[in-house]
Amino acid sequence: MQILTALRTQIKWILALFIVIFTASVGFMYGTGSSSDSDNQRTGDFVVAKVNGEELHISQLQEHLRSFVERNGIRDLSDKQMPLIYKAVFDEMVSNRAVIDEVARLKISAPADDVDKQLKEVENQYVTKEAFMQTLKNQGSSLEQVKAEIARQLAINKMLEDVSGGVVVSDDEIKALYDALRGNFTLPAGIEADFVQLKNKEAAGKFAEEVKANKDWDKALTIVSDDIVQATSSDVHERIAATEMIGKLEPISALNDGETSAPIEIASQDYFVVRRIRAVSEDVRPLSEVSDGIKTMLLQSKKMEAQRNYIKGLTDKMNVEIVAPELFTVKIKSDDVPPADALPDEKLDGLKPAFTEDTADKAAAPPAAK
Repeated sequence: MQILTALRTQIKWILALFIVIFTASVGFMYGTGSSSDSDNQRTGDFVVAKVNGEELHISQLQEHLRSFVERNGIRDLSDKQMPLIYKAVFDEMVSNRAVIDEVARLKISAPADDVDKQLKEVENQYVTKEAFMQTLKNQGSSLEQVKAEIARQLAINKMLEDVSGGVVVSDDEIKALYDALRGNFTLPAGIEADFVQLKNKEAAGKFAEEVKANKDWDKALTIVSDDIVQATSSDVHERIAATEMIGKLEPISALNDGETSAPIEIASQDYFVVRRIRAVSEDVRPLSEVSDGIKTMLLQSKKMEAQRNYIKGLTDKMNVEIVAPELFTVKIKSDDVPPADALPDEKLDGLKPAFTEDTADKAAAPPAAK
């Protein structure tokens, strides 16, 4: 793995999320050059486009194409798909360049201490610093290049955070989303219970006997503390749905209120002891319990929207001229496929690059303009 690629994939800065997801929505609204060359006539490292007067060559586009295909998990590309992939890669490159230029224009820089801290995290991915430096040498990279990449990433991150810094979420917005998602906050019918997961049968048996004898759940936990995997405290109970009390957990359904189960073997070295508190019917979690989570979700969404609009605005100002339009033209006859609205969604999936939060975590940072 290239050092700079490792840097971009191992440290999940906000940049990766925004650049990859947002460039998917940036339109290909650029002027087309008047060249009469066809794709069959172009040879060598020909010019694909001009971005703010600078030439973008096919070698640069293909370099980023390889990275794009790898991080989006795209396989078995057909000739018909290539123009769409080229388009997505080019859109990404233009948006990335717009963001980089804006950081430079605003003279945003990252504190040296922050750069050093992130560099240390990259170094820690290797067994020794010597192994890290040797890998740099083998790949023709340098420590200065890595530090420069980190500094640029942090600067872009700061700019995007500043853009969305004034975003707020109102109580009315939280309530509206709660009402819209009310079904997702439904709690199933079942029982409230205390439970403990233990590493072996002996500890589970000892715990069950202690609870049955002294009725003190928390004290029993201290006796077998070394063998506990996870447990509830006596004042914070767990809801166990009726649909979960099947199979190996079926003995729980026969418990009376206040009764403690015998050790239940789930797997080797995995035992549960459960104390039933009471039966509970299906209900909905109140807004007061979930409002913080809803607020966080709304805030993140609104920040992403603000940053997406900001990046699109920067991209729209770029002066882009397409010199090799045939690269971005889908070469199919009109009767080869039915209209898009007649195709089921699964047929369209193969014609669209996948942009998800999962692939965003693997995104490469903005390419340096060449």
